[in-house]
Order: sequence, then C-alpha cells, then structure tokens
Amino acid sequence: MDKCPICKEEKKSKNYCKACKTVFVCPNQNCGADIGKKDVDTCPRCGLLLKDYLDSHKMYRQCPKCKKKQGLSEPQCKSCKYWFNCPSCGHKVPSTSMLTCPRCATSLR
Repeated sequence: MDKCPICKEEKKSKNYCKACKTVFVCPNQNCGADIGKKDVDTCPRCGLLLKDYLDSHKMYRQCPKCKKKQGLSEPQCKSCKYWFNCPSCGHKVPSTSMLTCPRCATSLR
C-alpha cells in the first residue's frame, strides 16, 4: 500500500485518501486529471463536484447558468436547458451566452 503524501496514512485508493479527503486524480474515468491539492471543490477539467463524490460516490457537476446540480453524464441541464457539450460534436461549450457551437456551428438553443 502507498502512503498519502499529505497525512502519511495508508491510502486504499489511487484516486483519493479517505483519511484526509485529498483527491489526487479525478475519479471520472473519462477525465483522469491530476489534482493533488487538499481544498479543491471541483475538477478543473470535467467539473466533477469532489465533495459529493467523497461523501456519497455520486458524480455531479454544477450548471454554470442556474447553479443546480446535474449528473455528470447529462449533456444538457434539466432545469435551464444549458448545453454542457455540443450535441453534435461533443465540444465543450465555454460560455452560457453561446448560441452556436464554436467548432461545428450547431445551434445550442
């Protein structure tokens, strides 16, 4: 077993330490971003809410427009219909005011 570099306890997972609640690698299989900081709330690449994952193993992200929790696999927000990714090409939508995808020009309305 490896030891956690923060609290020196044995860690049972390669993604996070249960003792000090530090996430080292994003637990999302499609992301895998290196985090390694103790007080990080969300994954910088995929937006996974790390506190919800550590507490209940639920994969949620927060909608940037209405601030409600959504499932990580949801392509569109259920309440405000904001697109997280383009429905055609899968490109990440960088702004809440975008009307078309910057890569393929698909309408995001």
